[in-house]
Amino acid sequence: MATITLSCSASSGSDKTDKLEQIKALGYDCDYFTTPGGRDVGVCFIKHASLALDIDGYLVYIDPTTIYGNDFSAMPGADLLLVTHSHHDHLDPKADSEIVADSTKSFGGGDVPLHDSRFEGVVPGDVINDTCAGFSITCTPAYNMSPGHLQFHPKERKDVGFIFDIDGLRIYVAGDTEDIPELADLRDIDIAFLPVNQPYTMTPAQAIHAAEMFRPKILYPYHYGDTDLAPLVDHFKDSSTTEVRVRQLQ
Repeated sequence: MATITLSCSASSGSDKTDKLEQIKALGYDCDYFTTPGGRDVGVCFIKHASLALDIDGYLVYIDPTTIYGNDFSAMPGADLLLVTHSHHDHLDPKADSEIVADSTKSFGGGDVPLHDSRFEGVVPGDVINDTCAGFSITCTPAYNMSPGHLQFHPKERKDVGFIFDIDGLRIYVAGDTEDIPELADLRDIDIAFLPVNQPYTMTPAQAIHAAEMFRPKILYPYHYGDTDLAPLVDHFKDSSTTEVRVRQLQ
């Protein structure tokens, strides 16, 4: 496990133009949040597992991919680029090239750096501290454990998810994982993105179990393809702890 500290010179977050408005103009939905300290955080949903987070004008992309028709050349450049693992619907050199600038820092889990040398490798337990934008990211394990599914995301490859801590607002982006035991160790998650598309990630029942383990305040199913999300939505419809929000993240 390592701690990686990013200095202000490593990013271009000083540009305070509303970058998410540029993404929204392309037809994507965005939700907005406020941290306990009053900072603005926005999240745009760019289909499948592709997300954009704007933190006071500092733009983070997670798993950008063009294979669902996304045109990243029309989007603002990345200050920080994060990729959970090397599958083609998460690591997309075309998408990455369209948003990476000289100042962009790029990190990838598992064997991502073996496929694209612009990425610095991270493993579960690593922490990225961004001293310029004022937040931290903890890398979490992501893997399959169901018999017959282990080959999709083997534990030993060390794929990752990410927990953002932005002034006390905690956002968990799980990556491609099942309802692994480590999820029970998560604490104080405000917003969670859980993948729901077996055989590769979770069934709706597994996603329910995962969410019950750590009780996020807001749950976004993502990476769900043609999965019927009704069991997940119905399970939490009367919940006093977890609100399920469905966005265009097939």
